[in-house]
Amino acid sequence: MGPLRLLILQATPFCNLDCTYCYLPDKGVKKKMSDDVIAKAVEQVLQLDIVGEELSIVWHAGEPLAAGINFYRKAHKIISDILPSGTKLRHCIQTNGTLIQDQWCELFKDINMSVGISIDGPPDLNDRFRIMKSGQGSTSRVEQAISCMKKNDYGFHTISVVTKDSLSMPEEIFRYLHGLGADTIAFNVEEVEGVHEESSMNGISEDEYKGFLKVLHDLSFEIGNVNYVREFRQAHQAIMTSIVKKRPTMSMENRPLSILNVDIDGNMSTYSPELLGMKHPRYGDFLIGNVLKESIKEKLSDKKFNRMANDILKGVKNCQSECSYFHFCGGGAPSNKLFENGTFESTETMHCRMSRKVVVDVAMERVMDLLGEKIDQSILEHPKSEEVTHVVGG
Repeated sequence: MGPLRLLILQATPFCNLDCTYCYLPDKGVKKKMSDDVIAKAVEQVLQLDIVGEELSIVWHAGEPLAAGINFYRKAHKIISDILPSGTKLRHCIQTNGTLIQDQWCELFKDINMSVGISIDGPPDLNDRFRIMKSGQGSTSRVEQAISCMKKNDYGFHTISVVTKDSLSMPEEIFRYLHGLGADTIAFNVEEVEGVHEESSMNGISEDEYKGFLKVLHDLSFEIGNVNYVREFRQAHQAIMTSIVKKRPTMSMENRPLSILNVDIDGNMSTYSPELLGMKHPRYGDFLIGNVLKESIKEKLSDKKFNRMANDILKGVKNCQSECSYFHFCGGGAPSNKLFENGTFESTETMHCRMSRKVVVDVAMERVMDLLGEKIDQSILEHPKSEEVTHVVGG
């Protein structure tokens, strides 16, 4: 199990936006994570001995800035005081950006926080989906926030949700985001998850999405930064890992305790962050305990966790046995398999077709062009990696 790559903490479930594709069920709840939960979460992972030289904490699942500046100053001190000396602490936050002012930029600098801002593209696109609770679009407020970040000389990246409406305007989206001054940009396909039970991307062909991505890839080369788009950076790394090191890319979402998710009340889950707070007839609430009441180590041996872990492992093995892209994704995301196909044991999803397979195809074509020769296609044939082994007991 592990090592722990991401400790995801829910500062608050509340969000001041009402995005049309949001998957979270409790975004109207105004509550914050307590000091005790923060401390116990860090203490628990240290007891498991799964923390390496760096601990990355991601504040997620709600609008994290709604928790307030003082919340993060206090949380940073609590965590820093608990961590062993020499452990590098890295805070990451994904925000809708509407609350950013100078004081927030001061905090970002003080605790060296990585900041991602969610914006889907130009106003006429973004304001169709990312709307305030009043029904107004959010773009103008996000642009003000980005101006504040630039005035304070603090870098940021962006994440955009790709909907059916996005596909006709890849160049406009790219040039808009690049014009905002984002260090890098990223794209999440609109997913079927949680309370969001239908995606506008259902029914979109791979060729349609491939055309969208090819424009983004070409524009990355045009600006002289082939890794400007997160998806291509990851694809390039996965391709080189497969070619040079002859081993598959491992997915954090399929490894128990590579990711640990903790909600405001201290409830814990692992695997895909999107499983936290969700329920299912076979698995119940996906929780593996509560940091205030139970030891993670003890809960990892119970039947509930092992049922989930074994089903996820079966899904990974199924992907390995039948998918020529296994080297590049490591078995897909459990949450997408469950929400799209109804079971962890399934294989292909709309998410993996769009976010993995098509991305790799586009990147591979460019790699071949740059090398001036055809790469050995064996890496896209039936996977020959070592057998996936059982990683949990029971």
